[in-house]
Amino acid sequence: MKTPHNDRIVEEAAALAATWQNRANELLTAEEKGVAQQMKRLMTHPMDKVVLTKLIDQSFRSENTVRIADQVNYLLAKFGVPDFFSSVEKLLVQMFMGLGRYIPSVAVPKMIEKMRHDSSRAIIPGEPDILHALLHKRKEQGIRMNINRLGEAILGEKEALNRLKSYINDLENPDIEYISIKISTIYSRIQSLAFEHTVRILTERLTQLYHVAGNNFFVRSDHTKVPKFVNLDMEEYRDLQITAAAFTRTLEQAELKHHSAGIVLQAYLPDSYEMQKELTAWAQARLKKGGSPIKIRIVKGANMEMELQEAAVHNWPQAPYDNKLDVDANFKRMVEFGMAPENIRAVHLGIGSHNLFELAYACKLARQHKVTNYVSFEMLKGMADHVRRAIHEISGNVVKDYLPNNN
Repeated sequence: MKTPHNDRIVEEAAALAATWQNRANELLTAEEKGVAQQMKRLMTHPMDKVVLTKLIDQSFRSENTVRIADQVNYLLAKFGVPDFFSSVEKLLVQMFMGLGRYIPSVAVPKMIEKMRHDSSRAIIPGEPDILHALLHKRKEQGIRMNINRLGEAILGEKEALNRLKSYINDLENPDIEYISIKISTIYSRIQSLAFEHTVRILTERLTQLYHVAGNNFFVRSDHTKVPKFVNLDMEEYRDLQITAAAFTRTLEQAELKHHSAGIVLQAYLPDSYEMQKELTAWAQARLKKGGSPIKIRIVKGANMEMELQEAAVHNWPQAPYDNKLDVDANFKRMVEFGMAPENIRAVHLGIGSHNLFELAYACKLARQHKVTNYVSFEMLKGMADHVRRAIHEISGNVVKDYLPNNN
């Protein structure tokens, strides 16, 4: 689709993005300024990311505080204290390496408490009382929420069925409107070579979730009563076709004709645009037969490091684009295609980005095509919250992703 008056839309989007940014700067808290400065230091010191990943991945698997303290001390002694740590954090690390490692029963719980506090901007506790209080608060603020539970690529069918049960419990919770799930969390034996078998199992499990979602309702802050919503997240490139097939085959069942659900497509994959067109054609045919529309959430992509590692290990070509210009172009191409009135009535859009220009461009396109009711902006809690507040204040219709932690 060729967007008319594209230059004008670009100029208007740039102006709107500037308006949002100026207001966001006014809303920025002192704590958020500190976090932004820390993230800037992290991004400019690549080795810090390596050390941080090793600390999180290797140090906290054991429940033995002596073992944890020993591993933390080993990694910090080998790689040094990360530069992105604040002065206070560096002092605490030095205290740990000097004395704390000798009293691990005291030092390790304090360290874990500190890490949980620092990650609370993006990861919230999954305990019912705490989660209820936070969801209730956000509802009063008019913020829609998407619950995305931590943990993926489960190790066995027992764990998969437990996760399926936790999703069902979320959908039965009157405080929760919208959840995101990954196929790797509801089936432990996903195999591309066993495509039909894998899709059949996933279809059976998604059917359970969609039935529960359709039979439970959420009351929004404006008193609108809506069915619960399930969104299928996209993971590895190799799961793209499986995820899409499970999604469409589940919704093709007669009993789910009137049920609406969502799926994510990642713009850093060249294949995603073609998949969007396939899903749109399928959804249009479904709508003509009296079925409900679906939703596609367009994101840039979240698994680049994993895709690079996978390609390197197997000496394969990289699945995603290898440069940002192509990713950005594909993102806009997908947004423009999705915004066409004949497309968006069958496939509603979620614009998943923290890039203000991308969001403003989508906003302007939606207004031009008079399809704003079919579009929402979707942002992750803890990432540029001041920007989210500014957009919500000026434009509204922001869905906020929450990552509950049950550990």
